[in-house]
Amino acid sequence: MPFHFSLQAVLHLRQGLEHQQELRLRAANQQVAKVRHLITQLDMARNESYALQLRQLKAGISGAEIRFHLLRDGAMTEQRRRMEEELARLEKIRDRQREIYQQARREHETLKGLRDQQLDLHRKQSRRREQRRLDDLFLLREQYSRRG
Repeated sequence: MPFHFSLQAVLHLRQGLEHQQELRLRAANQQVAKVRHLITQLDMARNESYALQLRQLKAGISGAEIRFHLLRDGAMTEQRRRMEEELARLEKIRDRQREIYQQARREHETLKGLRDQQLDLHRKQSRRREQRRLDDLFLLREQYSRRG
């Protein structure tokens, strides 16, 4: 008789939920990586700006240009602070999503383990039934050959 796992629909549901949570975790990781990349780009732009300011200071620049650089630097500093806050927020979301995914994975694995145990039991019982059938057949042949 073929194996039938009574909770197959639940197992399939758990597998789908795990996959869904994994996709959400990947999306959260991508958002974190994107903001980190933006921060890196901003830092590189700030370093280039500092280098330009230094060259211009050595060459002699006007007070208006110095004021412009200071305002720009302040804006970049504020932008970086906002990005750091956003990064912290996204990391919290990602960490929470990781927990949700891990829980979904555990639930799926638990059900999968139960199915595997039941399948193993089914196979053992099938082998026993087959062995009993073969033993009975052997005994019938023995009895028939003794009579004959």
